[in-house]
Amino acid sequence: MCGLRRVFCSDSYMGNLAFVAKCDGHGEFRDTQYLHRIAIANKVAATAFVVHYGNGSYGIRWFSSYGEIQFCGHATLAAADVLTCDFEVEQDEIIFKSSHQIIRVFNEGENLYAMYLPSARLKMTANFLQISPFFNQTLSHVKQTEPSDGYFVAQVADKQSLIELNFDAKKYSKCTRRALLVSTNDGLDSNGLYFRYFAPQYGSKEDQATGSAAPLLASFWKIPQNTLFNCYQLSLNGAFYQICKKAQHTCVKATVIK
Repeated sequence: MCGLRRVFCSDSYMGNLAFVAKCDGHGEFRDTQYLHRIAIANKVAATAFVVHYGNGSYGIRWFSSYGEIQFCGHATLAAADVLTCDFEVEQDEIIFKSSHQIIRVFNEGENLYAMYLPSARLKMTANFLQISPFFNQTLSHVKQTEPSDGYFVAQVADKQSLIELNFDAKKYSKCTRRALLVSTNDGLDSNGLYFRYFAPQYGSKEDQATGSAAPLLASFWKIPQNTLFNCYQLSLNGAFYQICKKAQHTCVKATVIK
């Protein structure tokens, strides 16, 4: 059984599509080649596969047409809505278990969901110096996560600079396995952020709707706890969600449309 959802959308932002498939059993859920073939055939940015573990929890895996993804936020929210609406899972909290983490998603009614992700830690880096010549402008306050296949996070001066940002994807991919998140709060109120997200070494150059960016944004901008921030992804179609910093997690609030 399957379902298609649009996630991270609003009146002005289209968000992105995710396909959700509920596996018949654990054997099917573990068949990587089979799941990848389905994801290729779906022709959307991401497909989430879920299997029932019992006690209100579900196993989850994510695939793009290029292969398995370590995590996909918008497909996880799509999965929560498919389970709730199509499979009539009558519980306010759904627990998803991947090979890397546990994700809790709460149904807040009227197509609104809250997803809780582990907080991110960032540190200053000098590793970006060899990559910076590939960009058409200077990025500031560059930080990175601990894993070498993690993330760079950086800032630009204003919204227009972020819109015009470009770089040589092939040269970038040869130098690092890190994805890149670039952000600015210029032109918005104190509780708003613009961002773009790039991971050319894992498929397409720019991601259209990126829930995994939420903990990075919260850490980079040091947002205060229990304060709701509006996040606008300036991709081709645009994406919108809200984030809120909790003690050990970042909460992502977003709309899911059938």
